[in-house]
Amino acid sequence: MAIQAKSRREFHPAVSISSWLIFAIAVEICAPNRLDWLALAAAILLISREALQRFLRLVWKARWLWLALILLYAFTMPGVYLWSSVYSPTIEGLQMGGLRVMRLMLMLAALARLLVELTPRQLAGGLYLLAAPLEWFKFDRRAFAVRLALTLEQIDRMPTRQNWLEALKSPGDMTGSHEEIRLAMPEVGSHDAGLLLAACLLLVVSLA
Repeated sequence: MAIQAKSRREFHPAVSISSWLIFAIAVEICAPNRLDWLALAAAILLISREALQRFLRLVWKARWLWLALILLYAFTMPGVYLWSSVYSPTIEGLQMGGLRVMRLMLMLAALARLLVELTPRQLAGGLYLLAAPLEWFKFDRRAFAVRLALTLEQIDRMPTRQNWLEALKSPGDMTGSHEEIRLAMPEVGSHDAGLLLAACLLLVVSLA
């Protein structure tokens, strides 16, 4: 595997991934009455049609997760019953379940933009650079980045409506050839510093 530096007008993958992590932390620790700021930021990230479509697909794929979370909170959290029955969900549980779903959707909005902006190899390259400290624990970040890039590229090539059982039965593309993986990295610029600064400002606002 080789990493090439390229001068391109785009955010550095490592910076984009770091900004998404900061945004996710801000969403998780933000008080409910300040989520509107993060919702506005998420709406800005979804301005492009491609990012909005990717977000809607992610939301639809996780539809059973949303339902499970709401039901879990609604029937396990103590509070005022919605109707007079021991089998009734609680109002507080429904509110907390809806809040949890909202936080996860904000994270998905930022993730959708990240997946649209970065190719599989750029995403793998960014994680490769960010995983450098893990080498102290004997973590093979090179093998991780290569496997991740190949896996994501294979997923992108799969038919969108292919049945999962048919996908498992279909033979894999095992050509036996060796391919050199090159992860092209743009140079870090002032726009990258601006992106990190914006993410940190959102984190500060969420903590205020």
